[in-house]
Amino acid sequence: MTSFGRTLRLLRRRAGVSQPALAARVFVSQSTISRFESGGRTPDPTLARLLDEALAAGGALAALLPADPERAAFEARRPGLVDRTTIAEAESGLVELRKREDASSSADVTPMVAARAELAVRMAKDAPYALRGAAIAAAAMGAAYLGWCHFVAGRYEAAEQTLDRAVAYAYESQAPDRLERTMSYRGVLELVWGSPTAAASMLGAARRDSRAHPALRAYDAGQQARALAHAGETREADRLLLDADRLADRIDYSDLPVGAYWYTPGWLALRRGVAMLAQGRLSSAQHEIEQGYSAMPPEHQQAHWARQWVDALAVERAPADLILPAHQRGRSDAPPSRAARSRRP
Repeated sequence: MTSFGRTLRLLRRRAGVSQPALAARVFVSQSTISRFESGGRTPDPTLARLLDEALAAGGALAALLPADPERAAFEARRPGLVDRTTIAEAESGLVELRKREDASSSADVTPMVAARAELAVRMAKDAPYALRGAAIAAAAMGAAYLGWCHFVAGRYEAAEQTLDRAVAYAYESQAPDRLERTMSYRGVLELVWGSPTAAASMLGAARRDSRAHPALRAYDAGQQARALAHAGETREADRLLLDADRLADRIDYSDLPVGAYWYTPGWLALRRGVAMLAQGRLSSAQHEIEQGYSAMPPEHQQAHWARQWVDALAVERAPADLILPAHQRGRSDAPPSRAARSRRP
């Protein structure tokens, strides 16, 4: 057993935390914690910091890792260190953070998202060639989520840089769903900046690959309609809403992509209402948003990214769409407008 493994076990037992409970806190499997404690595997420094924080170890665990040159040599001797299981754990950890965000806030999970995104990038660097595509797809997922966190906090320049990296990772991965997601987030950022034609172009590119899941493409068609409505292209926006409906009819909700758990019929109906809102069709938008929200699972209804639209309708009767006021547009990190806070693109 390594010094790290012995210390991890000692700290965990002193804290009265089981292996499964600790695994849940840092979003890995119980078997991974077991391998850490037995010395069969050494964590990445980022994951070591997460374990440190989970057990309030004050840096004791992170300090036990080998120095970087030694770790590089260690990893060179262990080509199987990054395998399909570690990649799957990286992705599932990001999904669990999204679910935690649903019940709290983006600010609550941002530090952990940043650590997970860093871990995914390191994992991609260390992956053998045969797994590089899958590993870099996980890095794209992490960067996209971190970009979203920056977006919610109003750090728009940081969001742009992070999402551009996410697009690059996704392009290398050749995973249609990941490229769609990263391009979609990037398009919404352009919309927030008051560039609806650029947003519409990016959202069109996001849904262009027919191999991407129909749920993702249906969402993008609705978002593209919303962007074009803001650009004054009402007729084209109407056509895209019909495209969104046709794509929605093809969705198999039992086979959604990893991390797309919130894509439900209710969510897509709510987003259709948001596009109608951009068109100025307040009565129809209100109906779609309220009906879509009521059809969503209860655990989704409590999330800020769903509840905000119904709250806005109920309080203001004529809410503004997610576009920054003119004085806040541009590549600045100005605080987000009230309408821009806590919104899932």
